[in-house]
Amino acid sequence: MKSGAVLLLLAALAVGFPAFLHAQAPQDAYLLGPGDTVDVVIFGEPDLSRTVTIKPDGTISLPLIGEVRAAGKTTTQLASELASLYRTYLRAPSVSVVVREFRVDRIYILGQVGRPGEYQIRPGMGILELLASAGGPTTRADLTKAVIIRGRTEALQLNLLEAFAKNKSPDVKLLPGDVLFIPETDRRIVVLGQVNRPGAYDLLEGQRVADLLAAAGGLTARAALSRAFLVRGPEQVPVDLQKILAGDVEANLPLRPGDMMVVPEVQNRIAVLGAVNRPGTFDLQEGMKLIDAIALAGGRTNQGNLAQTVIVRLEAGKTKTIVANVEVALSGQDVSQNMVMQHGDVVYVPERGLSLGTVFQYLNMVNLIRIIFGGLF
Repeated sequence: MKSGAVLLLLAALAVGFPAFLHAQAPQDAYLLGPGDTVDVVIFGEPDLSRTVTIKPDGTISLPLIGEVRAAGKTTTQLASELASLYRTYLRAPSVSVVVREFRVDRIYILGQVGRPGEYQIRPGMGILELLASAGGPTTRADLTKAVIIRGRTEALQLNLLEAFAKNKSPDVKLLPGDVLFIPETDRRIVVLGQVNRPGAYDLLEGQRVADLLAAAGGLTARAALSRAFLVRGPEQVPVDLQKILAGDVEANLPLRPGDMMVVPEVQNRIAVLGAVNRPGTFDLQEGMKLIDAIALAGGRTNQGNLAQTVIVRLEAGKTKTIVANVEVALSGQDVSQNMVMQHGDVVYVPERGLSLGTVFQYLNMVNLIRIIFGGLF
């Protein structure tokens, strides 16, 4: 048997085979540190051999040579240094250093794992093995954005999804005190407005607008089917719910992570302002005409001039002004002046003596209708 093999056998007998085998695997790479317990065997010198634990300052104390720094060295490096130090006292000393008991290093795993908390790390332990010890990732985990937080300033980004696909841990050495954080996925979509259960929902592969509506309990009776939209980053993408409900496949848009869907409330309303007894906004009834609208507002005041009633109407994003003579409509001379009201119309009855130019100046505001109706048009 060669002398190297004899030395290994003697070391194994000294510490016991299980501990010896455990120590040999990481010996070439493992760096000693405070808390490690090592067997220092000086062959032929049993009185000088010791089992020592590396102190918090990283040193060990041995006969004759006193304090020796062990932290940050491999067992091979430490054995070589001890042999050099003992040559002052011994002729050709042969020294072996074997880890009897590894220090307990701890790491913290937080976020979307089955059992977040504090865990021991063994020499050579990979991130995937550590993650498995914490119960693995949850269904809400975003493995592409994992991060190791080290100290107060260092953060290492990791794509563990690729690591799982390759079944290989990232080439990152874990250190005591590291925090592995697995964030929650942002694959959620939000639906607001006229649905029965507004809120945030998990986005499943291949989902479309109709699937989101179903998850949210469907539409309310007040949903504006033609004015729904998706907020997608800086964009607003129109969604025609009427077509979707009719089975139009192209209108049923696919959803993306981070989408927010807004279903506005239908607002079939008009406003009646000016010289009327109860100015304000009113529900638009089917077939309602101009005279009906003024009646809803309590009719004109004594100063009201029905002959120059003005209707401001929003068409294609622009305001259109219409002048109607309600007096001739009431007398039956010209019923065409009693026009049908449209959603968003603003009726203005001016006071007598007020010129149309002054009225138009007052009403010539592009955003008048938006202001009156709360920006829903």
